[in-house]
Amino acid sequence: MSQKNVAWPPHVVRRLARIAALAPLLMVGIGVLGTSPDWFIAALFLGVLTVVLAIAVLMANATKGWVFFAGLLIGLAVTFGSGLVFQAWLMQSHGERTEVLITSVYHTRGKTGPIYHCKLKRTDGKPLAHAEIIGMGCNGTQDAGTTEDLLVDPSGWLDPQPVDTDFSSLPVGIASVGVAIGLWELTVWQTRRVGLREAAANPKAPGGPSGARPSADNRSKKKRKRR
Repeated sequence: MSQKNVAWPPHVVRRLARIAALAPLLMVGIGVLGTSPDWFIAALFLGVLTVVLAIAVLMANATKGWVFFAGLLIGLAVTFGSGLVFQAWLMQSHGERTEVLITSVYHTRGKTGPIYHCKLKRTDGKPLAHAEIIGMGCNGTQDAGTTEDLLVDPSGWLDPQPVDTDFSSLPVGIASVGVAIGLWELTVWQTRRVGLREAAANPKAPGGPSGARPSADNRSKKKRKRR
């Protein structure tokens, strides 16, 4: 799955590589944005768009099949992995054990059966952001009127989570995201290398030396000849 690449001049290759190298900053930011239910849909759209554009920039330097698949897998890993890591870190460091009352329950149809949605409110009367849980701890209409302890983000950014949520894998998640970013930068470096090699082998590339405007000496020589 490879085809001949358009040979860009070296300065364009370097510029494209710099742009691609900065893409993980956007991916991480969008991943963090998507941890809030209020922003999840927008973040999903922006995340897919960012990964697609970043892959396009990589492939502008090296139109190889491996570049597409590497960019896709690594880009998604950085975007979604950073969101999961941020969510776990925020809830582990700031989550508060809070008693909530299940005020009502309704269900929707799922592929394997009904999916129950429990509406919540804090028993201490304080406001509760994203006052609904789906599935976890919400097992049926009999739960209405009962109380349950949940982990709640005081800032209101995250959904409530079960108090027994395991955060022991957080260091592994952080390391995995770091490795994914490193692999992305390695891919950028490799595509830059390919692009510069092809630019050297194709001096007539668009915008290269052959497409440059005549120098002042050449123009003066042509004027003398016409005289």
